[in-house]
Amino acid sequence: MKKMLVSFVLDETGSMEIVKSQTISGFNEYIDTLKKEKNSENILFTLTQFNSDKVSVVYDGVSLEKVVHLNNNTYSPKATTPLYDAIGRTIHSLESNVNGKKQSVLVVIQTDGEENASKEFNREKIFALIDEKKKLGWTFAYLGADQDAWAAAQLMGVSAGNTLSYTGAQTKGAFRTVATATSNYVANSGTQTDSYFNQNKQ
Repeated sequence: MKKMLVSFVLDETGSMEIVKSQTISGFNEYIDTLKKEKNSENILFTLTQFNSDKVSVVYDGVSLEKVVHLNNNTYSPKATTPLYDAIGRTIHSLESNVNGKKQSVLVVIQTDGEENASKEFNREKIFALIDEKKKLGWTFAYLGADQDAWAAAQLMGVSAGNTLSYTGAQTKGAFRTVATATSNYVANSGTQTDSYFNQNKQ
């Protein structure tokens, strides 16, 4: 079976502080869910954590066994929201792992704030990048907290069926929902989908 690239773009901005513990436990549960998958050895994982002090690709196409749990030291929310820079750098990082091949790639974008601090990328560039990668079979999903998630996702070219809107109080549940959706994506061999949040396992 071919490798599947699963990538998570995780908001680490100041507004996430109030849901820090939920985010850490939710993300760790997400990773544990992936590790239990029947085809987990075929998953390569990328994690980008971002705020205006840093856009850090923590894991870059590594096997799940190398991914460790987040804790209070490795997840420390602060500063503002360079969302487009985080997405753009993640896509470019994934490109180096794909090497031009047609590949199953999933990019999950999570944020509780609107773009306000990017320097490298703007909305038009991100829309064009996402559109280009969707034509190669990539799947993009968007989790937006305390905002009009559908409007924000649409501005970047992410379909409504791949968008989840939730409140900060629902953070843990949102991570569980995305864990289930990713499990279904993996079970379906990384087939591109515009109904990521309501697809079924084969």
